[in-house]
Amino acid sequence: MISYTAIVNVPIDKVWEHFLFKIDQPQHFVHGVSNVQIIERHKDYVIREMDIKTPHGESIRLKEKITFSPNWVKYLILDHPIYEGYVENLAETITENKTAITYSLSWINKETREVFKQQDMIQNAVLKTVDYILQNQ
Repeated sequence: MISYTAIVNVPIDKVWEHFLFKIDQPQHFVHGVSNVQIIERHKDYVIREMDIKTPHGESIRLKEKITFSPNWVKYLILDHPIYEGYVENLAETITENKTAITYSLSWINKETREVFKQQDMIQNAVLKTVDYILQNQ
């Protein structure tokens, strides 16, 4: 598992609003996302499909079960051509106007069983989220 934490000078309730927005509008937070569809919506989870462009320019279809409770979201891969696993997003209060955002990623290549270890990818995801939150308070 890899993870990255950044601090944002925003109250936790605002971060949580952005975490929920990210479920429906991931293209603002994840590079290369298109054709987002919420297949099922329930009180504490959704099933989502979307297309993602790989760094090599290929488009893949991803299906996820996204569970959430205040200040925590888990993106569990249901269908992906290469990986299985999940990503978790966590927001923790530091002070009234300061929040820690941590993303943790646990992906395994389905064929080789190799653990995904690209730390820069998870770091960039957190920093892109922080940037979006600061620009859209």
